[in-house]
Amino acid sequence: MKLAVLYAGQGAQHPGMGKEFYKASPAFRAAFDSAALDFDLHRVCFEDPDGVLNQTEYTQPCMVAFACGVTAVLAEKGVKPAYLAGLSLGEYSALQAAGVFTAKQAIELTAFRGRAMAEAAKGLDCGMTAVLGLDREKLSACCEQAAEAGCVQICNYNCLGQLVIGGEKAAVEQAAALAKEAGARRCIPLKVSGPFHTKLMAPAGTPSAICGNPTSALTPAWNPTLLLNASPEKLLEFIPRVAPHLRFSCAFTLAKLTANNANITKIFFM
Repeated sequence: MKLAVLYAGQGAQHPGMGKEFYKASPAFRAAFDSAALDFDLHRVCFEDPDGVLNQTEYTQPCMVAFACGVTAVLAEKGVKPAYLAGLSLGEYSALQAAGVFTAKQAIELTAFRGRAMAEAAKGLDCGMTAVLGLDREKLSACCEQAAEAGCVQICNYNCLGQLVIGGEKAAVEQAAALAKEAGARRCIPLKVSGPFHTKLMAPAGTPSAICGNPTSALTPAWNPTLLLNASPEKLLEFIPRVAPHLRFSCAFTLAKLTANNANITKIFFM
């Protein structure tokens, strides 16, 4: 059996995630508590009484801390996936799972990334919407037609039949309405606080590139296949590419997990 683990991007977060793991597992606690942050990770991730979890500066380190914790639990049980993959933010969790980053490095780096992206979105009335059941060409045409209301573009190619559009809120809403008229089954607004993977994220590029300029990389703990934008041995090339990655469309399909090896028998989505 070959196991693949797919790490989620922003939008999958919810209050309480990891709370039971934290109570039950020392391995989870060690990974989760490894980073030094400027906010109470437990309060936001487990309770979110102030309703900030969906803001990207909190979403990103919370999701990666959770992922690092679950990865530690799996490792403690002897689970070593043959394949690791992630969508956008999930790429950092996949790299950490391979041993390229420590949990501390991954959480702190994505906290910086979150702050940079929040600053880029500051003052913008923006959003993202998942569009189900409409092909790329038709959705692109809807975005072009809605561009009179502002910036809107396809920003995530999740899988066949599921695309995501993002940009300025009025334009996104107009494109979604046009998509429904064109035959989309559903248009679902996402729980995100910025127009990620659109050109509106360009201001986040410079600080992210500066932060991501390490002089050394860790040696992976074992040799899984990383289905990312870079392999572990090219980590020093990968990190500066965080900048353009923030403003260009992000593509991931399950076919990517199975294209290289048909022997994958289980996919664990985290």
